[in-house]
Amino acid sequence: MNTIEILLIFSGVINLVLAIALIVSVVRGKDKNDKIDISGGVRYTKNSNTVDEQNNAVVTLNKGDIILQQGKQYIVGKGGLLPGKYTILSGDGNNSFYIRVGGLVKEYKHLSSIVLAEGEKISAVSHNVVLR
Repeated sequence: MNTIEILLIFSGVINLVLAIALIVSVVRGKDKNDKIDISGGVRYTKNSNTVDEQNNAVVTLNKGDIILQQGKQYIVGKGGLLPGKYTILSGDGNNSFYIRVGGLVKEYKHLSSIVLAEGEKISAVSHNVVLR
């Protein structure tokens, strides 16, 4: 082997290591942008601001968000709705809305929090709602 062949092999190894490092950093960056943690089958939400400069509700769906359709009942633990803490967002720009949890209807505000237990029934009564 001459010097040029050794340099080409060394350059190839360095490029391979850099490509692997780039792939790992991209994958880790995607995990941090999800804004949710799932630990032991329980979902934990990391809050993010979803209001504009005038304090109006602004919602964009992120990965992991769940839309509760008005009038449809959901059961925690079935169909992708994990037990845990959620941030409640208005699905259509209203700052307050009604949600039925465990048979009781209560008024919630945009960006309020709710804790859901396994087997609990939840439904949006007045408007579509996003759980984050």
